[in-house]
Amino acid sequence: MPENLSLTPDTVKAAIAEARQGFDGVRDYRDAGQSYLILRVRGHTASWLVKTRARTLKIGTPLPADAQVAGRQRQRAAAASETLTLREARDLAKRRWAELGASKAPAPPASWTWSELTEKYKTHISDVRQEADGTILYPSAETLSDVRQAFGRKAVASWAARALTSLDEDDFEDAVKAIHDANGWDACRKFRAYANAALTWATKHHRRASGLSGRQWWKLVAQPPRKPDEVRQKSEREKRLRKIKAEFKVEHLGRLLVEHEKFCAGRGGNERISPGVRWGLWWDALTGHRRGSGTWIAIEDLEFEDPRGEPGWGLATWQPEIMKTQDEFMLPIPPLGLHIASCMMRDYKAALTRAKLPEHRSKWVFASRVIQSDAGDIAVSGSALANHLRNLRGLRGANHRNLLAGIPHFSMHVIRSTMGDYVIDETDLPPGTASLMINHALPGDKKNELQDLAPTTKRYYVQAQRIPQKTLAMAAWSGALLRAFEAAGGIYPD
Repeated sequence: MPENLSLTPDTVKAAIAEARQGFDGVRDYRDAGQSYLILRVRGHTASWLVKTRARTLKIGTPLPADAQVAGRQRQRAAAASETLTLREARDLAKRRWAELGASKAPAPPASWTWSELTEKYKTHISDVRQEADGTILYPSAETLSDVRQAFGRKAVASWAARALTSLDEDDFEDAVKAIHDANGWDACRKFRAYANAALTWATKHHRRASGLSGRQWWKLVAQPPRKPDEVRQKSEREKRLRKIKAEFKVEHLGRLLVEHEKFCAGRGGNERISPGVRWGLWWDALTGHRRGSGTWIAIEDLEFEDPRGEPGWGLATWQPEIMKTQDEFMLPIPPLGLHIASCMMRDYKAALTRAKLPEHRSKWVFASRVIQSDAGDIAVSGSALANHLRNLRGLRGANHRNLLAGIPHFSMHVIRSTMGDYVIDETDLPPGTASLMINHALPGDKKNELQDLAPTTKRYYVQAQRIPQKTLAMAAWSGALLRAFEAAGGIYPD
């Protein structure tokens, strides 16, 4: 019986190699996508065949897809059906199959290939979409990057041209195991999750076109447990993180900002620290956002005067597509924050003048460098801030001094925990206030009900976003941050 598989360029190469060595007997490979196309190896010969119930027709011999043949000679060979690449064989087989009258027979079931599924799914998540419960989801560059990486794993490279109907739970389980062995537990977890999501999406919205109309076999494959060494590594990471979070206090953040200001002041010319990095670190320290989302605040979303808030305070709104939670998030901004934003826009304007681009305008408060190669108008990234910390530690560029020696090692994400812990441990505010500050959901919140509240109403401002409670917390935190900075020798930034 022929082997039913989705032929690939590697299969063709293997069949040619078998023929060169000589094969004792006959071996047929039937393309799962075009069941009438056969690659046959007999003795020292490999042939492309079109096979119907009534006839078997040879249409050519296989040629590796990467074979180098002169243009006209290659065209003449293909036209004469002598040597054909896999793609040419598939195209010619369709025509010969129809000519043989086989088109009157039931056509092979339609099916996407794995490659078609992954490309269509990536396109799907690259745009805004709505869940069955009405929730609006926005595209995430981080998620799209994870999906590309998950589907690009070596363990599933051979699936590219395979029909989805030729895959089953054994294939999936083997792939998950191979990724676990080669790339670790997190990699196999992400692959399983994204592959599950893609296959389920295709079943739900493209059942007939994808060919996925039967049982959902991918849901039968369980997530493998961590290996003992992975369990130990996870435990050690968690211990280190708990230790870092316990040690890094607002006093250390004040010292960091002092060293940061000195470092920025000492750099000029081509080594000048960009305004987005200088003021972005201050902004993230003040707002406690996740790395990468804090500085993605549009100019139109920062109110320098909030008529409903405290005198001298503003209001910042992060749009749903920026937030990990996919919900709009609002934070009252104290005078220190408004000063940071004003200095940022002033320095960015000066940078534009130096770059002879005075007419350029960015939509972002914390715009990235003036000149971006192919990046367009973007806000300064979390990676840029993380690299700046590496600079301060003497791990990048010409600076080889660790300017942060004596400060417990930390990451940008730890600043977020430091802010939350300060509100819980050093103030009399209710513990839930810290969750509001760092955008963690509180018990009793119902997402759909909060979304139904009109964003322009007082009710939304007070009830959904809880601005009065956030204002008390921001007042306490901004005061503590500035006191720590001044205690470490800092002078109000300007």
